[in-house]
Amino acid sequence: MERAQSGDIGAFEVLVVRHQAFITATAVRVVRNQATAEDIAQEAFFRAWRALPEFRGDAQFRSWVYRIATNLALNHIERSRELPTEEMPETSTNPTAEDSAMEHAISDAWEVAIGQLAPELREPYVMRERDGASYEQIAAELGVPLNTVRTRIHRARRRVGDSMEAWR
Repeated sequence: MERAQSGDIGAFEVLVVRHQAFITATAVRVVRNQATAEDIAQEAFFRAWRALPEFRGDAQFRSWVYRIATNLALNHIERSRELPTEEMPETSTNPTAEDSAMEHAISDAWEVAIGQLAPELREPYVMRERDGASYEQIAAELGVPLNTVRTRIHRARRRVGDSMEAWR
């Protein structure tokens, strides 16, 4: 780490190789698109490289880049939400297609509900519900106390549940 901070690109490459899969997976969890996630991971490492001289070491490098990547992914989602879409749902008289369409609609409503959460609630909620991370893992990755993680997930579940009330 110290060598990378002093400008050693080789040392930074070692850090990138060590953490790239994790950072990309983190971005995939948020944006749900592999290519976009890879771009976000690349941008996160680029920003980390530029800011490395100011890195104080208050957190682990992995946690620091994780935070950068997560913020970039959330920003991407926010920007994408503002763009209008011209996609129309498929219609069919086939009952199986209707079931599929209903599941898709519920999934979309869940995604919208998650998207409406504040980032500090969304992130631990997604890590827990979508990725199956333990509370302890989430606390370690986010760098917050375990009880804070529990509280945030509880609040997120309640808000998502309220948003999904029409689908019950």
